[in-house]
Amino acid sequence: MRTIPLLAVDATDVFDEIAAAKHQPRRGRMQAVRAVVLAAYQGYEDAVPEVGGLDEAQLTGPQKEAMRHAFTVETEPMTALRGDLLKRISVARCPFCGISESSTLDHYLPKEQYPEFSVFPQNLVPSCAVCNTRKRDGILDEGTNVRMFLHPCYDMIPDVAFLAVRARMEADALILSYRLTRPAGMSLQTFQHLRSHFKELNLADRYRRMGLEHLGGQYPALRRAFGSAEDAERVAEKLIEGADDFEEVSGPNYWLAKLYRALAGNEDFCDGGFEAVRVQVQPH
Repeated sequence: MRTIPLLAVDATDVFDEIAAAKHQPRRGRMQAVRAVVLAAYQGYEDAVPEVGGLDEAQLTGPQKEAMRHAFTVETEPMTALRGDLLKRISVARCPFCGISESSTLDHYLPKEQYPEFSVFPQNLVPSCAVCNTRKRDGILDEGTNVRMFLHPCYDMIPDVAFLAVRARMEADALILSYRLTRPAGMSLQTFQHLRSHFKELNLADRYRRMGLEHLGGQYPALRRAFGSAEDAERVAEKLIEGADDFEEVSGPNYWLAKLYRALAGNEDFCDGGFEAVRVQVQPH
């Protein structure tokens, strides 16, 4: 969960270029709704980050189809926009989860319900395939009327600790469990927003599984730190150094930073318990 920069591009120019590149009759349908779509763009920018309650633009069925087609059946301008959005180093890792590569574009407001934003750059968020699939068409939580997902381009992630992980050794196995905690001073609405995002994207289980996979790759370094002297303190120091590095780059709630700090405080893990994460080489 992190904030990413907006792409420096003129949304009106993008719309005009994509519309001009379409074949008739879709080109004419897009050009016919240009004023309506650009007005919707302005409404989106005026409402951010609370765009979940925007009214849908009044488009005919064929006009809606033309707007969706502008994204799904690419023209040269749409391909260029996709590349410009995805190729930035700042969005290489999915901002929704912070785990996987950003390989797709998610429509923050889904194009099925809001086709007017199908090619609106501010509504196109680089994401991994897992987050894009899990997010689907969700916008507002029916119970709380709070947006179900953070908007990485507009929502500011609180700079206070709200992500926690518990690490314990059990029968020579490492058990991890991630959760959210509401810090003092955080509004209930902000916490509900974070909690919904965390729950709907299944981040607790994804962080747990990817954390164990990551630690398997760190086993040789942990073993070297432990050494023949069986220096548990050195293992803890190495983990703390790693946590500090992760926090400096990705903030206090980065899932790996939380993992490293939790493990550094687990005496059993540092005192040889890290053997539980050793990847066993499968025989050929």
